[in-house]
Amino acid sequence: MEKHSLNGTLIIFNAFNLILLGVLLRSGMQLFPILLIMLLSTSLVQFLTFRLLNRQYREIKDITEKVSMGDHSQRVPTLNVEEFNELGLSINKMLGRLDSTIGHLAIHREELRLIVGTIQDALWSINSEGKIEWANTAFAELFDLYDETRMQYYWEVIREVSLLSYIREFDSSSEHRIQEISLAGHTYLLSGSQNPDAQRMVLLMQNIDDIHRAEQMKKDFIVNLAHELRTPLTAIKGFSEAMEETADQQNMRYLKIIKNHTNRLINLINDLQTLIRLEQNYSINLQEIDLVTFFDNIKLILDPLFEDKDVELKVDIDPTHPRFCVDPFKFEQIFINLVENSLRYTEKGQILIKGKATESDLTITINDNGSGIAPEHLPRIFERFYVADPSRNRNSSGTGLGLAIVKHIVVLHKGTIEVDSTLGVGTTFKIVIPANNAS
Repeated sequence: MEKHSLNGTLIIFNAFNLILLGVLLRSGMQLFPILLIMLLSTSLVQFLTFRLLNRQYREIKDITEKVSMGDHSQRVPTLNVEEFNELGLSINKMLGRLDSTIGHLAIHREELRLIVGTIQDALWSINSEGKIEWANTAFAELFDLYDETRMQYYWEVIREVSLLSYIREFDSSSEHRIQEISLAGHTYLLSGSQNPDAQRMVLLMQNIDDIHRAEQMKKDFIVNLAHELRTPLTAIKGFSEAMEETADQQNMRYLKIIKNHTNRLINLINDLQTLIRLEQNYSINLQEIDLVTFFDNIKLILDPLFEDKDVELKVDIDPTHPRFCVDPFKFEQIFINLVENSLRYTEKGQILIKGKATESDLTITINDNGSGIAPEHLPRIFERFYVADPSRNRNSSGTGLGLAIVKHIVVLHKGTIEVDSTLGVGTTFKIVIPANNAS
């Protein structure tokens, strides 16, 4: 197809008018006929120009309307006006890229649909109006009232109170939260994510029954093992103590080794049982205690441990607010374990327990000037059986469970525990128990 330049065509039309005007002026014709002829000529030029442009415009407009209706296979044909033809080529390139992008998105969407469909955990999305945008097969199986053929409000489908409460709280806050809920005799780990751009939230319920069963089997195994080991260990300890009365010097050395390791195993079993009891029983027996009297009793319990040590135990409790609500027995375990831990790694100096209660919380620090803990170990010291210095721990009587027990008791009181330590300088444990949560 022969192409014409719009600019060239307009120049030709205008040149024709100028030539025509010159001829008419030279002919000596009167002014009125000249104006009439020029008017007709100009109108003809405008008509031809409009017709040419309108034909090109309509071809492009028809194509773009079909594309806007979803037919992306349309392309602008070759046009005989060069400028419009270039515009058509640009539109065709854009449509080609759009087809490629839509193709990739369609592939990814199908892959995502297959992934979501094969997930065994319930997964669904809720829009800003509270309607379920989409849900996978696991969700439909879990909630019988869900109908994928229509948009439903989530409270029409979900009737579990704890799940509804989680969704409402999550909808009013962008904070990511994970929560365990029970539903139809099963335990689920519920988590959600906000999509602020689309104003939607996506929620996932993972069935964790197998994890709970495995944890319970582990706890049962530990309890049974501890029970089975306690009897022979008690017998070994009793017989070794009885044999000390008649043993010679050489055998006495062996008996002390047997006795020390037996005591260590018994302490390990006791700590294991304590930890299992704490994990199985989430309740605490809150009582109002006098802090000064409580820590005086703690000092009396711990003083015998310091008799053969060049270390002094000091207690400094602010008497301004002397009374506070805690579980006395469990609270006592915190400081016995922490002081024993500090004493284990402090050769000389002092261990200071300092506490202050206010209307809002109770803050207690346990500070020692022992060997300290290396920075790389600090994040893991509250894990079970984690030992920051294995070579040093072999010579001590620690079980590796003391700090795990401490952390668990603090959490039961809805408190926090932090540790700050410098090698060669000492270690400080800081415990904060909120008054409104504990009372």
